[in-house]
Amino acid sequence: MEQPVPLSGGGVGGVGGVGGVGGVGVGFRPELAADLLAAPSAVDFVEVVAEACFASPAARREAAAIARIWPVVPHGVKLSLGSAEGVDLDRARRLGALCRELAAPVVSEHVAFVRGGGREIGHLTALPYTLEAARVVARNVAAARRALPDIPLLLENAARTLRFPDDALDEGSFYAEVVARTGCDLLLDVGNVYANAVNAGVDPGALARSYPLERVAMIHVAGGAREHGFYFDTHAHPVPEPVFALLAAVLAATGPVPILLERDGDFPPFAALAAELATARALARSAPPRRSPPPAPPPASAADPPPGAAALAAVQARVAELFTAPRAPSPADVRPFAADEVARSRAILQRKRVDDALPLLPRLASHREAAARLGARCVEASPRAHRLAAVADALRIAAAAAADERLAAEALVDGLLLRARFVGPAADGSVRPRLLPFIRRERLPGGRVIWAIKGMGSSADVRIVEPRR
Repeated sequence: MEQPVPLSGGGVGGVGGVGGVGGVGVGFRPELAADLLAAPSAVDFVEVVAEACFASPAARREAAAIARIWPVVPHGVKLSLGSAEGVDLDRARRLGALCRELAAPVVSEHVAFVRGGGREIGHLTALPYTLEAARVVARNVAAARRALPDIPLLLENAARTLRFPDDALDEGSFYAEVVARTGCDLLLDVGNVYANAVNAGVDPGALARSYPLERVAMIHVAGGAREHGFYFDTHAHPVPEPVFALLAAVLAATGPVPILLERDGDFPPFAALAAELATARALARSAPPRRSPPPAPPPASAADPPPGAAALAAVQARVAELFTAPRAPSPADVRPFAADEVARSRAILQRKRVDDALPLLPRLASHREAAARLGARCVEASPRAHRLAAVADALRIAAAAAADERLAAEALVDGLLLRARFVGPAADGSVRPRLLPFIRRERLPGGRVIWAIKGMGSSADVRIVEPRR
């Protein structure tokens, strides 16, 4: 491992970590469930993606069950705290309800926007590094807090695929403004710091030193890979040695804050993840004791739109249009943004759509490469839905796979289960939860017949019944 880069700065919190959470954790995923339940002492806490619990009653019940074993940290990805048009208060209320249901000790979200100009981008998009953007985040955090329980809200730094021409602050100074104006501590994603540094051609240690490390209360770490000269924080590769080295350097400044390993795909044998968790735990244990952080300033109010919000809203609407338009824009059309950065961001979003849709098709997803190729063709040929986009994409993928004899059996079952819970897609691509009861059958290749049965309400269980032949 590379030698840690010395960092300066204070520490945070007490020995127990933030909200009573400490030690090391992992993002809870179905692929890890059996191994984690067999060895619960491998982690001290787990994180669940809040939107997965909103989309799947089964995932929500699972989160409630594991909350009896470990502290569970809900992690939001679609609240869009950086949207200049304002935060979606209905999403905030749903996130607050989930936190209360899980007795969550802490909740986290991203300093990013995922919608602009009425368009859903579908992925976290970093903000311009400006005072106006920091003020917008503060306004939205203040609004969201009113729907959340009285627990710490941690804000995560985002990876950057698009540079804004009007950046007025460096990266670390921007996040210092965010924590000062919101009163929130940071969930520092070391993998994102590393990615941004490598892609900008700067030293990762120097970039980390520019952050307000005295306000770091939790750390994310994940693997990544280089593609065509660009480093992506993929969450689907082992954590590279330089990222562990940067983690050690950050911990030397922050002290032993809670560390969470993110892994969302290409899951290795659990022993490999356990080894990464052990490395993170050893680095935290070797860190110096934490010192008390400076007192947080009072958070901003959720009053009138801050200065510059209208201009920022226009920029975000333009970015959302560039990222989601069915046809790729020409280099002239993307100005003042860089054409290669827009093209890269569009490609990432297409891949993200497939990554979001395939977990909703668990049987089809077992044909990993074939399902991924088919999914890529489906999302490329259709615009992103404005609501429940992952469900709309999954329904399209299932319909296309049903025409492939190699995939038909799994696709028909997955598609039937989705149709039991959702109505659509409509002509405009939209999908909505199915409130009424549902009973329908599907004939599978070979002549088997299965029935899907759902009761009243969008969260009612769906049963699969296969009559005896």
